[in-house]
Amino acid sequence: MATLLLIRHGQASYGQTDYDRLSSRGQDQARALGKHLAAAKLDTLFVGPLKRQQQTVAFAAEIAGAALPPATTLPEFAEYPAFDLLQHFMPKLVAEDPKFAALTSTPTRELADAAFHTILGRWMRDEWQVDGVERVSAFRDRVRAGLDHVLRAAKSGARVAVVTSAGPIGVAVGLTFGCAEERMVRTSLVIRNASITELKFRTEAFAWHPDRISLLTFNQTHHLPPELHTEY
Repeated sequence: MATLLLIRHGQASYGQTDYDRLSSRGQDQARALGKHLAAAKLDTLFVGPLKRQQQTVAFAAEIAGAALPPATTLPEFAEYPAFDLLQHFMPKLVAEDPKFAALTSTPTRELADAAFHTILGRWMRDEWQVDGVERVSAFRDRVRAGLDHVLRAAKSGARVAVVTSAGPIGVAVGLTFGCAEERMVRTSLVIRNASITELKFRTEAFAWHPDRISLLTFNQTHHLPPELHTEY
């Protein structure tokens, strides 16, 4: 058996033009994560390609130092295409519900959140698709390919970590229980920043299968002080 830690990145710069970077709180979360991982005795570390994922590893490494193994980037652990979904489906949403037209003149955070979750719901149920934007089934398959890579690389007794985003963690948990894609994405919506989800898996497995994976803990933030608990 081996251990897999799935770690969500620290808080990104929500509401800023350059969203894909850690906020000051996200940097503090990453440093607290580094202190925890310094004692985790990791053998292997993987990270997604997004800036907020990479920065989480960098700030964690500032604290963990040589106790944190060098990170290998796996593009399969990028988040689902949230901004592409908004760009392509917002006109369709406004056509169905004119209240969302106010986002162009008098935007509010509440209305923006409602628009995003409505579009996300249509996407994760595969009700809305457009050429050039990753479908929910393709997202699931991409993440699963990354998870299969991690399994193939692990030796018996290994402790492996992946720093990624909420979506891929939701997919991993959903695959563990054989859930539909919609439930995988729904699960991701409650995953906290810099949280850790721990799984055990059989090292003779070369593909992610419910019979070979067990969930030990989900969405743990015991390594963070209360003031660093965030979900977005």
